[in-house]
Amino acid sequence: MVTFQKEKNKDFVVLNLTDVQLCECQWDENDPKYDNAYAIMNYTVKTLIERVKPDLITVTGDISSADQKKAYPAFSKYIEQYRIPWALTWGNHDQQDGMEFLDDILKIYRKGQYFVHEDGDPTMGNGNYVIAIMQDGKPVHALFMVDSHNCTHLPDENGEPTVFAYDKLNEAQLAWYKDQVEALRQDGCKHSSMLMHIPIYAYREAFEAAFQSDIDPKTVTMEQSLKGDCWKEGYKDSYGVGHEVIGSYPYDDGVFTVVKELGHTENIVSGHDHTNNWVIKYQGVNLIYATKTGKGCYWEPESNGGTVIQIHHDGSSTVRHEMVDVTHLL
Repeated sequence: MVTFQKEKNKDFVVLNLTDVQLCECQWDENDPKYDNAYAIMNYTVKTLIERVKPDLITVTGDISSADQKKAYPAFSKYIEQYRIPWALTWGNHDQQDGMEFLDDILKIYRKGQYFVHEDGDPTMGNGNYVIAIMQDGKPVHALFMVDSHNCTHLPDENGEPTVFAYDKLNEAQLAWYKDQVEALRQDGCKHSSMLMHIPIYAYREAFEAAFQSDIDPKTVTMEQSLKGDCWKEGYKDSYGVGHEVIGSYPYDDGVFTVVKELGHTENIVSGHDHTNNWVIKYQGVNLIYATKTGKGCYWEPESNGGTVIQIHHDGSSTVRHEMVDVTHLL
């Protein structure tokens, strides 16, 4: 377990970045394919850090893509310059070349002074660990850093595993999560958040329950979402855009059932779908699409920035998006 100390009369601030996803050429100004993606990412991250003043930076996956080997150490060198502890969960693109590739990247990352990470049980995936926010010697809030894996293939009508799908958490991960929650409870910790890359299946249920069925979500802007007209009764405090299909495992993965039964985790934060950044409180749990950081791979400039988890004196939390205007760089 990784621990951080929280000052008693001061909120502990977590800044989440997601889906930076710059290619090697976008880190190298001498490359003919170099564009303004680095400038946009740099301005966004610098602005967020100056504005938010985080105690911890988390990254919910897709730092780049697995075949972009030089991009990964470039990101580490970049983020280390801010001298703020940072932790990550891997994205599906990060994992395309397998665990050996990630092991090599982790060797580089661990040379950094501010990188924090635990490998976890390899049968559960690539890096499942807990970050405990401590106050007066006891944990008041825990961040579950969870590996949502890459992709899988489901059986087609002939029983052949050819149907592409994004993956889900496995049974070992759910058992580990239960054990960790029980241990945290015994230490008096009542609050937690779960951070991963690929959203869980419940995101589909939440959006269907919350969003007005007679409105095309692709037509709703961030500003319009804040007015509440696109949300059904009981979900008027929801906000954010849903401009693409939810890229979760296509069937109920059982994760939300476990989360509700345990009643400990109040926020689930995912990346993955670059043009979704909605926040819906669904059956007592905040399901959150983290705001994408920069233009890497694909994006919408008006939904650029990061997501903040603010942990209060009693361990409870509030979550918000911090948007960064980069119009001057387009």
